[in-house]
Amino acid sequence: MKSPQQYFLATALGSLVILIIMIYLMVSNMIPIYGGLLIILPLAGINTYLFYIVYQNNYVDSLKKMMLIGMPGVGKTFLYNYLQCKTIQKQKNFQIGTFQELCIIDSPDLDLESQKREIRIKEFQNIFIKFQNSICALLLIVNFERTDLMKSKKFSPLIFLIITDFDKSDNQTEDQKNLKESFKLFQLKKIIFLDKKANKQELYKELLQIQKEMPNALIDLKDTIFEKLDAEDEEKYLEQFKNKMNSQNDLGVTFLKN
Repeated sequence: MKSPQQYFLATALGSLVILIIMIYLMVSNMIPIYGGLLIILPLAGINTYLFYIVYQNNYVDSLKKMMLIGMPGVGKTFLYNYLQCKTIQKQKNFQIGTFQELCIIDSPDLDLESQKREIRIKEFQNIFIKFQNSICALLLIVNFERTDLMKSKKFSPLIFLIITDFDKSDNQTEDQKNLKESFKLFQLKKIIFLDKKANKQELYKELLQIQKEMPNALIDLKDTIFEKLDAEDEEKYLEQFKNKMNSQNDLGVTFLKN
């Protein structure tokens, strides 16, 4: 299956060929000049726009990116806006922005307990697959009061933890020491503590250092909820889901009969 980018490129090349033919016919006096211009000018505009889209997509694909991830209400979008990221592309519920040399992906809430669980997993799966060669780090955003939620170890070589609302700490030095000790188990690359008085330039320097030091690595999705299933596995998964739903319905019917 062709990607949208391939369709745009094919359409742009096709319109370019038509444009060249029209110019040739007009120069050769095979069609009237004014009639030719009425066709050529709109076609040239469409062609320029299509090539711009292809260029923009290639540009975004080539950028080294860091993704903000986290549960609802932890401050992902706040951090994205705090850095004054300029959005250069949107993909479903994701927005990709740049600030100076940084490229940040602001992701939707990673709430896997809600009714939108399967939809959200699919969205993350698609973005991981699309940018699996250019996402260099996962910036896990955790609220200071909810650091107990950090449980995943699968992506630990890529994860940098950002703890927000650290101004709520009564003793920042002691809490930093305790949290670093608590998270040793997860082998995190780095922990950044962020409060409302944080200096934007200092945060920028820390994130830029991460982006420069981390290589472009292929994200390993195997054995995670984001792994791309083949047709056979997907069918099995759907069958299991249907059986589970049917069994729950049967229990409901039995309960009503009783």
